[in-house]
Amino acid sequence: MTDDRSDTARRRFLQALGAGTALGIGASTTATTSGDGDKSAMTTTAATGDDAADGPKTALDDPGLITAESDDDFETTVARVEPALEERDLLLVATIDHAENAESADMDLPPTTLFLFGNPAAGTPLMRASRSVAIDLPQKLLVWEADGQVYVTYNDPQYLARRHDLEGVDDQLTAVADALADLASAVAGTGSNASED
Repeated sequence: MTDDRSDTARRRFLQALGAGTALGIGASTTATTSGDGDKSAMTTTAATGDDAADGPKTALDDPGLITAESDDDFETTVARVEPALEERDLLLVATIDHAENAESADMDLPPTTLFLFGNPAAGTPLMRASRSVAIDLPQKLLVWEADGQVYVTYNDPQYLARRHDLEGVDDQLTAVADALADLASAVAGTGSNASED
């Protein structure tokens, strides 16, 4: 015998997959750089379920992700990750080279490397506020290339707060958001923290 709530949730999930829409609605933030390497302000755009009709989603239009353009090529950008984590006392948990894994299955994938990292002092209060946030921890940083441009993408902490109904941890979320913006900026080679509009 199945729970009616589980069946309803399952149906909603399958409908969302069929429609190609995200299960959450929010805002996406993209950091860009000008030709001379100066970082412009991050721009925020609202995302709706109607976006799916325009084609496949990318990290550039996903409401739960923040993406910055890198000033350099893929290898240079990837090489910045470990030193940037060490400088910030963040523990690198794992590195996953998805392109290399695809090659092992005789498939092609443009350069795509995922870094899992964390800091128990930052993550534990969030998990204590809502245990389900553990599915999104440790933090992730994705370096990927598309059409010759390299991007650095990470989860928007405010999106995760809504997803996991986090309450009472506003200061921790602000600290995490600032730390992630600083890290992504360092990895992308764009300098100091980006400011949101």
